[in-house]
Amino acid sequence: MVRVLIVDDNATFRSQARRLCEAEGFEAVAVGTLEELHLALEGPAPDIVLMDVDLPTIPGHRLGSLVRSRHQVPICLVSAFPEDKLRKMFEQSDANGWIPKPLTRDKLIGVVTRLVGRDKLTDRAVKVVAAAPALETAATDGGRPKILVVEDDPLLSDRIELVLQSLGSVKTVVDGEGAISELFTGFFDAIVLDLMLPRLSGFDVIRHLMMRRPDLLKSTIIVTGAQDSTLQFIDANELYAVLHKPFDFNELPRLVSELIGPKG
Repeated sequence: MVRVLIVDDNATFRSQARRLCEAEGFEAVAVGTLEELHLALEGPAPDIVLMDVDLPTIPGHRLGSLVRSRHQVPICLVSAFPEDKLRKMFEQSDANGWIPKPLTRDKLIGVVTRLVGRDKLTDRAVKVVAAAPALETAATDGGRPKILVVEDDPLLSDRIELVLQSLGSVKTVVDGEGAISELFTGFFDAIVLDLMLPRLSGFDVIRHLMMRRPDLLKSTIIVTGAQDSTLQFIDANELYAVLHKPFDFNELPRLVSELIGPKG
């Protein structure tokens, strides 16, 4: 189980962050003062620390050495400061990431997926998917490559399907739950994945791939309008490509063709 240490002097934020963590099956420890932080660090090691920047005694981005004198764990700065100011503070720190408030489920899943060791990730996402039939043993559909498109914008998904249909058999789903269900039961030559999805997000899909289908990470193309604060938790080296919305619609079929070319 992932253990999250939340450091913030705002009681409302601590309560919200704890609820978000516990809803995902994470263990959460929340502290509001430097003294409470010292006590928490004497206990079991957290897997990640969510550290408020604007603390009353010592700024959170200066507390990395204190935390790591006890435990070598990733630290993510959290703040209501404007993103440009928070980014500069992050660059002056030894933290591993930064999140602008408010803390949302997608931000939490993103930072945990990226910074916490894979052996610690809980497979909560797959529990929402009903029991599936046996996994397919072939990736092609009648000899055609199979492409999974995960996009909740109907206009965009229709256009993506249109530009990709000449390259293979395209299956489109509108949320992360549908994507994970498809990935449970079938093989795909290429996955086109949006990050910001209803219900389970694209980060849930990536987490599922990391744990259950790591072979498909290099067959995944991210298409997203997410900002830098979110994209920092995507490891582009593990994926095939990342396209930023709005993107050139000639680029997507080129990438997919390049990806499935040896198989097609």
